[in-house]
Amino acid sequence: MDLNCSKRPFNFNYSTDVETKRLRKTSDEKNSVITRFEHLSNELLYEIFDYLDPYEIYEAFSKLNIRLHNLVIFSSLPLNINLSSKSISTLEHRCRHVIIPNKHRILSLHLNGYLIIRDFFTHCNIDASFNRLESVVLNGLSEYKVMMILFYLNALPRLFSLTIEMHDDSFFKDEESEISIPISINERFSTIEHLVINHDCNINELTSILSHTPHLRHLTCKNLTETEETIKTVVLLKLVDLKYVCFGQCNIEFDELEVFIKRICSQLQIWRLKTECKTAYLDGNRWKRLIRRHMPQLREFHFDHHVDNDDMDILPDRESIDQFTSKFWTEQQWFFEFKNEAAQYVYSIHPYRERWYDYCEHDRNDVYVNESMLQQRSTYLDIFRQQATTNACRSSISRSQFTIGFYPPDFWNLSFIDDMKFSFLEAQFNHLSIQCRETPVDLLIEIIHLLPQLKSLELSSLPLAHVSSLPAETTGMLLLVSITNEITRVKLNKMGEVEQIHLLMNLCPRMQYLEIECVTYVDLENLLGSILMNNSTCVPYLCCLSICTFDAHEKITQQLNAIIDFERLSDPERAFCDYTIQRTHSRIFLRWKL
Repeated sequence: MDLNCSKRPFNFNYSTDVETKRLRKTSDEKNSVITRFEHLSNELLYEIFDYLDPYEIYEAFSKLNIRLHNLVIFSSLPLNINLSSKSISTLEHRCRHVIIPNKHRILSLHLNGYLIIRDFFTHCNIDASFNRLESVVLNGLSEYKVMMILFYLNALPRLFSLTIEMHDDSFFKDEESEISIPISINERFSTIEHLVINHDCNINELTSILSHTPHLRHLTCKNLTETEETIKTVVLLKLVDLKYVCFGQCNIEFDELEVFIKRICSQLQIWRLKTECKTAYLDGNRWKRLIRRHMPQLREFHFDHHVDNDDMDILPDRESIDQFTSKFWTEQQWFFEFKNEAAQYVYSIHPYRERWYDYCEHDRNDVYVNESMLQQRSTYLDIFRQQATTNACRSSISRSQFTIGFYPPDFWNLSFIDDMKFSFLEAQFNHLSIQCRETPVDLLIEIIHLLPQLKSLELSSLPLAHVSSLPAETTGMLLLVSITNEITRVKLNKMGEVEQIHLLMNLCPRMQYLEIECVTYVDLENLLGSILMNNSTCVPYLCCLSICTFDAHEKITQQLNAIIDFERLSDPERAFCDYTIQRTHSRIFLRWKL
């Protein structure tokens, strides 16, 4: 296939010099390779084939010339077969001319759709000759076909990953049917290391499947359900390699789950679990005992428990919060969060991950330091350089967060405070995140008053309210809360007017770190002017401003420098003394010496 019939002219001068002729010959060869597709090297052609479907490669290149034909037909490169409903019209041809002749090269097989799965096994039998096949994904498998498919797959000598998603229509026809694997298939499945069950599966079915996968490393089950039948015989599970388990939805009793975990998970390292309604799952001490005794190697525990928020009996109290924030959990660096969402409460335990209020140390890949700072850079220490970023300190800090999800404006009334007051008073939350579009000022003040242990406050947005225009009762409450609260870190996701920052400064006078989204030069100028005006009086501890942008580019840094230089003209002694500007991918940090 000629991509370019005309050759580019050479710039070489005609000469009898041997070296000149050699260079011309080399250039001719390179030019030929570039202009003719069939002259590309095998390595480059293989790279191109990686981006194409095997059937497309066969149709496009196998009949062009002898070299490409041999390259396509007799290559040893592995193939990844992915068939969907679009392939149904050519499926027989694909099986006959691509899949069956190259079954020894197939590395993965993905069949998407009930008809594709049905017709594929009509035209092609899976047997031991698929000796490189490691991954099989079946999306849309009928339940009555499961045993037949497993019978075929048990012959594969290198099957390491199996994913099955049941066909919805067939799955719900017979709610009493179960999947059980005959013992005759046992050892032939021993190679599977990665198993995804993308449909409902009860505990008996799962146990039956796992008894045939002794080398399993990764297990995912979409929905683990209860079974009415009792287990007559205890199936021995030897899963010494199992490191990862994920139950997308776990709808069994804690007692059943506990028995199951005790049998399989002494070596488990990562566990993801979602439960709902059953209050036994909220026993933190029981979780602690289970993990200590039967999962000593567990590094990551991702646990979400959902309950309807019309059940007032399951609101968190001090005892339940203390159970999930005790020394055991902090030593594991696991973090507790309680979410109040529109229709439900969510109890969450997750591994520690750096949050916005933990930005104490930052990459200094792009730092601006003013001239006076250069002389004392080595002695400079801002008050945020805590050791919370070290593992030792993280393991000694109890972290608990209360999150209020998105609610419509009519939700915000005193009944919400009344419903949650007991939990506010009993539980000692460190962090508060309110994700509603606009939080009424009076209710925000009341919530902070009921959470005296808060260290950080995050708000999605605030109404445009001037402190001087607040009702007398609200102003009095604001003054009281400003005296008693211990909030040192504040984040406002959407700043509309600088008056919103004034309100937060009055509400949180111990603020040390302020993070906002600021996009315009005017916003930036007003914000820095407000900080300068209030730094020595209203917020005397504030010494770090974080500006979140889509791209922390040089222009914003230059704007900051220009604004600060202008402010320093009028007040050189107090205006952002010894400041530094640090850039990361999405944040700009302005720090100054108090």
